[in-house]
Amino acid sequence: MNISFHTGKSAMIAQGKALDIYGNNIANVNTVGYQTIRPDFADCIYETERRTEADWQTGHGTYIQKTDLMFSESFFNETDRPQDMAIAGEGFFAVQDRYGTVNYTRDGKFGITQENGTWYLVSSQGEYVLDYNKQRIAVPFDESGRNVDWDATRDEVGVFTFPNPYGIEALGSNRYIETARSGQATADRNMDKLGNALIASNVNLADQMVKLIETQRAYQLSSRVVTTSDELAQISNNLR
Repeated sequence: MNISFHTGKSAMIAQGKALDIYGNNIANVNTVGYQTIRPDFADCIYETERRTEADWQTGHGTYIQKTDLMFSESFFNETDRPQDMAIAGEGFFAVQDRYGTVNYTRDGKFGITQENGTWYLVSSQGEYVLDYNKQRIAVPFDESGRNVDWDATRDEVGVFTFPNPYGIEALGSNRYIETARSGQATADRNMDKLGNALIASNVNLADQMVKLIETQRAYQLSSRVVTTSDELAQISNNLR
């Protein structure tokens, strides 16, 4: 009965975390460039109940061993802003925060800001957007000096790819960093960039709702296992 109690408890913990993950996916259904996250379940350790019967093994529940970023296809939303950009492929923009840290994002809601008399391309969070050499982009103007040359600006914006994009680490705020699993980001000059467009979240709302309901049912059943195990333990103690 102690085994069933801990098995149910481990399942409740794992399913609870999965509920958080699916709920977060649903919450970000309208977040530009958001990549769906999938929990990866694994069974816990096993033990042999009797030395004389090696094939009689008992498991100890489940846990979430990792989460995976899903790069399923999405779609593009046309906008009226020439600053908006979208990547047609599994690439990322590089952005640099005020501390000099370089992160990666698929959110192309850009703008411009002036610093020491120079206009720079920045993200919606005020980070510097970087070119293929990871340098800040000084925004060019046309001959009149009044209008931004957005075609030239778009050509300068760097796009980066990873040997294993599934290994990047999500930071929040739609930002990612490279890891040992993802490999180092490299510039990809062949990937297309679209102007006046933003890439939509790749969250499949119907699929996530189904998974949310399935996970909720699994959580309820695991809770019942814990409750039943506790009730049986109380009965056993009373018999003594």
